[in-house]
Amino acid sequence: MIEKNGGMYSVHYVDADRPDGTTATKQVKRFLGNLNQMSERAARREHARIMEEVNRSRGSVMPLIKGQTFADAVRKWRHAIAPNLSPSTVRARESYLKNHIMPRFSRSVLLEMNVDALQQFATDLRKAVSHKTTLHILGTVFTILEYAGKCGMRVTKVSFSDLQLGSISRGRPIAFFTREQATLIIAGAREPFKTIFSLAWMTGMRAGELLALTQDDLNFDKKTICVNKAADDTTREIRQPKTAGSVALLPMPSALEEVLRNYILRVWKPNSSGLLFPSKKDGKPRTRKNVVVNGLKPVLKGLGIPSDNTGLHAFRHGLATELVENAVPVTVLQSQMRHADVRTSLKIYAHLIPQSQRDAMERIGRLQSLRSIITLRKCASK
Repeated sequence: MIEKNGGMYSVHYVDADRPDGTTATKQVKRFLGNLNQMSERAARREHARIMEEVNRSRGSVMPLIKGQTFADAVRKWRHAIAPNLSPSTVRARESYLKNHIMPRFSRSVLLEMNVDALQQFATDLRKAVSHKTTLHILGTVFTILEYAGKCGMRVTKVSFSDLQLGSISRGRPIAFFTREQATLIIAGAREPFKTIFSLAWMTGMRAGELLALTQDDLNFDKKTICVNKAADDTTREIRQPKTAGSVALLPMPSALEEVLRNYILRVWKPNSSGLLFPSKKDGKPRTRKNVVVNGLKPVLKGLGIPSDNTGLHAFRHGLATELVENAVPVTVLQSQMRHADVRTSLKIYAHLIPQSQRDAMERIGRLQSLRSIITLRKCASK
């Protein structure tokens, strides 16, 4: 690739047939774009794509280097990285590998997994799965390639910014309970679900975090709840929470303090693990399915509240909705929801339109209408 007079050009050689039937090599120069219209990085990507097409047309195939296939990189990742991740994260990534990634790239040389190959992969994925799932699958690919590069394997550096993934399609509406619904659900639930739902609504904790709580996590003197672990829903083992940012001390509102004290005094029974909500069968953490099917769904049905695609996370989204509706600072929302990046809070809850925002726009609309009426009257008087 060369630069000339502010323009970027791809220069390469191709085979051309001579009139006498012999073959000659000639130089070809393709204009890629002006530097004031495209970045040098974009020009190099386009040059690489062109060169790949040229090499393929000339029968040049990248040699298979031992130990440099994507399958080799996956084996390294499974051995060194996967054991340090949460079981749920590993299960999700293994599912993506089995169903989408390995059938496509198992025998691919790492250097072949360039922008062109991954862009086509992403385009094909969008025909079969959602935008969000496409991001997760590509994220798994990038994670493995990044580790392979750190191990000294030759990889092509590709990131999300190099790919065009199209617009985000509208998925199912996010389920959340209103304050009124949450109050009715808690009132209509039996123990221990009543206390579980109260914690979910007044803290915004995730299901796994709720079901891993122990008595020692409650500090009634300081009125705090310690979130530092989560119950894996498949293995039912206690593990680290979703992210490092998930570990936190959450405030214990007075209303929740009363609920917890009453639960420990009247319902809770000491157990070897100290769990607040152990399974009656084996003393291990309950599963979210148990809580949803036996505790939440019957109450929702009795109250006439839609229950399709609704689980414990609806309390978390409901609390976030309540905070947004009350115009709390976004930093408070981030701290309570325990998102590592404030952009996550803004992205997830961007669908919420606070009542204060609605009221403000209504006032502006009424003011504009009033001004129009006054203008019309002035024109009529003239």
